[in-house]
Amino acid sequence: MDTLRNIVKRTYAGMCAVEAALSAVCLITTVVVIFSLAVFRSFDIPIHWALDTALLVFTWGVFLGADVAFREDKLVNVDFVYTRLPGKLKTVVSLFLYLLMAVFLIALLYHGIDLSISTKHRSFQGIPHLSFTWVTISMPICSFLMLISLSIKVYRTLVTRS
Repeated sequence: MDTLRNIVKRTYAGMCAVEAALSAVCLITTVVVIFSLAVFRSFDIPIHWALDTALLVFTWGVFLGADVAFREDKLVNVDFVYTRLPGKLKTVVSLFLYLLMAVFLIALLYHGIDLSISTKHRSFQGIPHLSFTWVTISMPICSFLMLISLSIKVYRTLVTRS
């Protein structure tokens, strides 16, 4: 049992590292592509695929980055009231907020899958052979990843507060 648990922990840690690196690469790529587009445009050399590529990579970077930030507790928050709550009330408030997040993420997952299916035949203007689904599928995939992170947070909250 411990061996399986260790394998799962190492696999998850590896997945988290890949996710963080991929998010950073996506956001850096977005900046490079947009900057290159601006430079080439100043020389009257249009790059037709640049905006579509930037949109695709930026979307993935943002959604992956949201999970990384959530998992590492780096999201913006206002906790001046929360920190003053007694222990048990903190647990209740945390679990309630996690429940709200779960409902929201499940809605994103459901509607993201629906949106991805509906954009199957839509293509980019600058990249006509690439389906727009590659952009929209980032929402349900990353929502699922955030649900995993949320489940771990709920588990840790229940175990440490019990």
